[in-house]
Amino acid sequence: FGAIRLTKPSEREEVAISEFFKRDYYNQALIRIGLADFERQMQKIYGDSVELEAVLSDYMGRPVVEKQKPNAFSTTILSDVLPKFSGTFAEEWLREISSQTRRTYRIWSDQYFAEPEPVLKTIDMVATALNNLDTERLVPIEEFSEKQMGSYDALSFSGTHGKLFLKALACKFSSSFPSSTEECIELHFRAGLLSFGMLSSVSVLGLSDRNETYVYTLENLSGLKNISAHGGKVYVIEEPVVFAKLCGLLRDVKCTIVCPVYGFSAAYMYLLKMINAAKIPMYYAGNMDFKGIEFADKLFMQFGKNFIPWHYSHDDYAKVLAGESTLLPDEKKELSLHNETLASLLSQMRKTKRTASSAALTQIYADEIRISVQ
Repeated sequence: FGAIRLTKPSEREEVAISEFFKRDYYNQALIRIGLADFERQMQKIYGDSVELEAVLSDYMGRPVVEKQKPNAFSTTILSDVLPKFSGTFAEEWLREISSQTRRTYRIWSDQYFAEPEPVLKTIDMVATALNNLDTERLVPIEEFSEKQMGSYDALSFSGTHGKLFLKALACKFSSSFPSSTEECIELHFRAGLLSFGMLSSVSVLGLSDRNETYVYTLENLSGLKNISAHGGKVYVIEEPVVFAKLCGLLRDVKCTIVCPVYGFSAAYMYLLKMINAAKIPMYYAGNMDFKGIEFADKLFMQFGKNFIPWHYSHDDYAKVLAGESTLLPDEKKELSLHNETLASLLSQMRKTKRTASSAALTQIYADEIRISVQ
């Protein structure tokens, strides 16, 4: 209502207000300052045309440095940095920086106003590293970082340049910024860089001539050449428990089964891409719940006709529900699927409002795999 009420002012506030108004405001439980009184006192001190710069300069005891314009960072990137990288992979990324300074690159934009030279140097170094990538061979990220940045961990996830480097890679490969360690590992791997490769693994039965189960990491997967599968088919099993049982049931059968035992890792996705590149059909079997069929649909969108949803029919669903089942959570009302088989199952799931593990179909899987590879 045109005034400020200051309750229980501190000694410092009492001194400041008293000196400003040239009145005694000491030892008061409540100080009321009217806007009209404040404006009159400002005009007495600074004249009728009061300017904020004069007030702040007087308050701080030194001239106020005018803040650079918000687009200064963007302009500098375009004028001072981009010409050096014109016609290279880094050019597109630098243009992305200049157009997304307030959102994607806000951290570096804000830092630029305080430390322009270090920020520009960082961007220059990451742009150079981006251009020096060799996706034809796999090298440890520490080795690459040491060569490009002079520090073995500068480009790691938590390194001084790691986050900016990931943004550059996301731009290069037209992908979203990684939201998990596995996605960071996969993005590095696409760039020919191995980071924490042993953490990313996938379990496989029968990928080699010996009918044994192996755990492959990104590092040893990269050495595999000429991928082939027994019977010309690969069976991809989502559920680790089902995979383990199948390995036992089919120990005397030469077949190829893949499972993301430790979650949907970069190694798992890399192996599926290798299988797809070899044009080997992938028969995918997973749990009949929202999460399971949503991920299956994403794989279908990535691999197309080479990806075959396996045992997702209404009859299979009825067999699953005959065993143990649970109420279907309602958090995926807007889920929309592209594969017809999966979309049909989703409709049935919504009608019955039940979900269950694919474990009930384990013996059926085993019998069909045994027949298919004979």
